[in-house]
Amino acid sequence: MYSPEELNSLHQFLKSTGEGNLKNMLCGGKMTDVHLRVLLKVARNSKEEEFVQHWENSTFPKVKFAPNETALKETCYPIFAEACAKVGLLSVAKKAA
Repeated sequence: MYSPEELNSLHQFLKSTGEGNLKNMLCGGKMTDVHLRVLLKVARNSKEEEFVQHWENSTFPKVKFAPNETALKETCYPIFAEACAKVGLLSVAKKAA
């Protein structure tokens, strides 16, 4: 789990950083351009508190998604977290002992 403060910081970063820069930072491995578009739709169509709730519950705002984006919705939050943790936007989740 990530703290609400950490997710708020991520939300602000996603909203204030250009898509090209985010693509360079986050895309690679499991994180594709389509994943990035879904993440940006969540960030841009949510207030900070809503973004945290969507992230924690793996839900989405009521926005239109393309068919290829809809196909990813089931499994995308772990991929978002992994990509963001890899570049230091989120701390690596600690596993319970």
